[in-house]
Amino acid sequence: MYAIKTEDLKKFFGDYPAIRDIDLEVPQGVCYGLLGLNGAGKTTTIKCILGLLNPTSGTIKIFGKKRTSETNRYIGFLPERIDYHGHILVKDFLAYVGLLNLLPRYEIEKQIDELLEFVGLGGWGDSRIGDLSAGMKQRLGFAQALMGNPKLIMLDEPTSNLDPVGRDDMLNKIKTIVKEGITVFISSHILSEIEVVSDYIGIIANGRVVTQGSLEDIRRERSIHKKPIIEIIVNEPINLIPALENLNYISKITRMDFKILAETTDPDQLGKDIPQILVDNNLQLIKYSPPMGGLQEIFLNIMEETAHGT
Repeated sequence: MYAIKTEDLKKFFGDYPAIRDIDLEVPQGVCYGLLGLNGAGKTTTIKCILGLLNPTSGTIKIFGKKRTSETNRYIGFLPERIDYHGHILVKDFLAYVGLLNLLPRYEIEKQIDELLEFVGLGGWGDSRIGDLSAGMKQRLGFAQALMGNPKLIMLDEPTSNLDPVGRDDMLNKIKTIVKEGITVFISSHILSEIEVVSDYIGIIANGRVVTQGSLEDIRRERSIHKKPIIEIIVNEPINLIPALENLNYISKITRMDFKILAETTDPDQLGKDIPQILVDNNLQLIKYSPPMGGLQEIFLNIMEETAHGT
């Protein structure tokens, strides 16, 4: 049983298809990262899953049940942008969220103290929300998403407004709640953050899911279908290109200023040959990177393939 499962999910605004044929399968107890360019349909998908938008067609199931207001009780949500009433006290806001979750008063008070400490707002309960910085408000939003012991947390750009230290702290807290068995569904345009916290990813383009699955499986699959690329930076790249062209295991060479991207069928042999090539051509090596396989490369390659219809 999946935490979230959608089939043929579509949402049209007039004649415009914001999302079409969205088939998501989010396993329980993992962090699932949803990726896509701006306008790809990430936020629309989240709003449909939460019932904030009525899909044009398709089905949505939460922990095996058809999505209703009842299934929303399983879910905590941190939207991309939150507008607070600045005069309300931090603890009163969280208490209100607790009441919406039908928590008893003693449990509300207990969770307020625990969650404020967890998100880094310990001691700020009696402060007005309007007195908080943008980053602190983001932490408060994370706390309200966790209020009520949800089984599923949906986070839309959770590190926005946070400084680098705050971003790292937020990512560590996301990993902590996943270890506790909570499913996290996160949408972000910062690929490095998704790569740090997510076990599973889904990539959408033009309103459709173009790939999804465990990050390891996607890495493995795409390494089978493409030749490794080595990044080489030397002081005189124009003198390196002819030497690389003479190697029968180099299939493509791309130059970008001082950077050379060499597509190769045998990266190990290139690694062995490059020292002698540098000596023979009196070149100084500045950078030599092994085959790339990070999420950023996977994402950019998929976007390029999608744009060209491959």
